[in-house]
Amino acid sequence: MRKFKIGFWAVIFGLMGIVIFQNQDFFMAKQSLSVDFIFAKYETPELHRAILFAGVFLAGFIISYIFTLIDRLSFRRVVKSLGAEIDSQNENITLLINELESLKGGSSGNNKENEEEEEEQKSA
Repeated sequence: MRKFKIGFWAVIFGLMGIVIFQNQDFFMAKQSLSVDFIFAKYETPELHRAILFAGVFLAGFIISYIFTLIDRLSFRRVVKSLGAEIDSQNENITLLINELESLKGGSSGNNKENEEEEEEQKSA
């Protein structure tokens, strides 16, 4: 599976490289972006379109990372609470097993030892 992922991403980046290489005139043309708010107007200096595309891609990547980070943190909290619940239930199970064994008259290991001691006493 790991080789498949590496191959898949190599093909994707290769195709992107071909598109960029074949359209160099478009990506190397200079263009500026302008934003006109009611109270202010901002215009970027002229940049290559490739830089603008990379900036928009990076901004989208950061935004998606932030949204998934919030989910991952909440999932981590849930996993910790469920782990603590598992630990407490395991302790309860251990306590119940010990109580059951004490009601039976000893643990299973002690029963074997008791049987061996009884056999030794009978043979002696």
